[in-house]
Amino acid sequence: MEREELRSQVRRLVSAARMQGRPCDWFESLYRDSDGSIDRVPWARHMPNSHFLKGMDRPEMPCGGRALVPGCGFGNDAEELATRGFDVTAFDVSRSAIEWCGKKHSETSVQYEVQDLFRLPEAYREAFDVVVEVSTLQAIPLPERTAGFGPMADCVAPGGVLFAVVRGRNDGDRVDGDGPPWAISRAECAAFEASGLVLERWEDFHDDEDPPNRRFRMRYRRPLV
Repeated sequence: MEREELRSQVRRLVSAARMQGRPCDWFESLYRDSDGSIDRVPWARHMPNSHFLKGMDRPEMPCGGRALVPGCGFGNDAEELATRGFDVTAFDVSRSAIEWCGKKHSETSVQYEVQDLFRLPEAYREAFDVVVEVSTLQAIPLPERTAGFGPMADCVAPGGVLFAVVRGRNDGDRVDGDGPPWAISRAECAAFEASGLVLERWEDFHDDEDPPNRRFRMRYRRPLV
């Protein structure tokens, strides 16, 4: 499927889901209709995410322990973490996405689950040494996504890290109505700190796509005490 045709299809799915008052339902529609093809899921062509890989290679990042991947899609980032020695749990709101993970990674050690970011189980709270957020929040429109930062941060264990890569925009800039993605501001990311995390590293850069996209890559940590 051509890129613009795919974008148009995604926008139609998003519009239909929002009109029904269920703004995240379009994920299930997209993965169900993809029939497991990465060419029919826009972000699946670039996984594992190169910006995630560069950040994970830094020596200050955890090198083992429990890891959580929200919005895991076809599971490529989760599988990468598993090869690095992590005990990985990965979830998606789309049941079809999780079913495809089982088919694509039949010998996996990753625990794949159907979960809703806005209704996570209590067992996730402060349970993970690293939480990896790659482009999940930017795929949720405002104002709904505002409530998603806190639950993600709440999953980070004391001493653990939240590592995120998102599309970036200036504080106060208008959010493009033609998403997804809908770029995220630094002010929005302050919600991670409001949930008890401390910012350790912030990178603001442009990728090498044509045209380039502005990205934020960040690392937060939950204090031990």
